[in-house]
Amino acid sequence: MVLKWNGSNPDLSGKWCNNALAKPDASEKSAGRLALLAALAPHRITEEYVHEFSAAFPGDRKLLGVLAWSSFTAARKIGSWLR
Repeated sequence: MVLKWNGSNPDLSGKWCNNALAKPDASEKSAGRLALLAALAPHRITEEYVHEFSAAFPGDRKLLGVLAWSSFTAARKIGSWLR
């Protein structure tokens, strides 16, 4: 999804995120949602999403890892546009 991202702000409905996460189980879905939001719409991350992730994957290290990886992935994509 990030590889095809053109820099536009994803729609507010969240369908884009739900569609991308249709198959994973609940814990994978919480991780995927947080990762996609961190990469493409970080302003839409809510406390609820963080709690869902933390319930499935306890520990600050895992939370920071997902957020760091996602933001780095988005930054690499944006950097590719500068060439």
